[in-house]
Amino acid sequence: MIPLVVRPAQQAEELVQLLRQCGHHPLCCPLLETRPGDELSRLPELLSAADIVVAVSAHAVKFAHHFLLQTGQTWPHIDYFAVGQASADAFAEVGIRAQSPEDPRSEGLLLLPTLQEMAGKRVLILRGNGGRDLIARTLASRGALVHYCATYERHYPALDGDALTRHWQGAGLDSLLITSGELLQRLLELVPSQQQPWLYDRLLVVPSPRVAELAEAAGFTRIVIAQGASNQALVAALELRKME
Repeated sequence: MIPLVVRPAQQAEELVQLLRQCGHHPLCCPLLETRPGDELSRLPELLSAADIVVAVSAHAVKFAHHFLLQTGQTWPHIDYFAVGQASADAFAEVGIRAQSPEDPRSEGLLLLPTLQEMAGKRVLILRGNGGRDLIARTLASRGALVHYCATYERHYPALDGDALTRHWQGAGLDSLLITSGELLQRLLELVPSQQQPWLYDRLLVVPSPRVAELAEAAGFTRIVIAQGASNQALVAALELRKME
């Protein structure tokens, strides 16, 4: 198959290699760049006051860990949670065992038994700039004291959507690997409206039911939900569809 990879450069490179190993012929076009967040300087102070850390993405963990390494500090011995497998894997890479739900969404995380009784618990949520606030609102309603730390910032580079779409069509693009609602929206903004029926007919692999719902509402008709946002999960989902 000829899938489109749109993840930030480092993750995109790893995903492209995995796809090629499986016999696919990916096209790579990172739609998102990530940069250190302007709240990183507050991370040590926020960590020292936290009982629980929640990471909403692998990027949030990686930028936080890099900052701690640079400043000669370490992760405290407290409870860690990850929204999905990709962020849980990022924690595992730095020696932290994080709890994560089978349903890789904020909604799934909030169903974990250990996050039900939260009175007086101090929670630190690691994330990028902006994003959903469901976790913070829900944990606060359960009695938690919640703080955010934006460990990274998203930046969307300027791209020529018309030229890119024509290139993808000429290359025989048949599938899309989209790992977040933000990336889905960015792709829809890039592709000219007259070419969107073509886009909607591509096979779309997404990491969660929430992104699948957004894609269906946009007009996509062939949607596969992977077991999370990790590169391995995306490739496994594409492999299953290829064998059907």
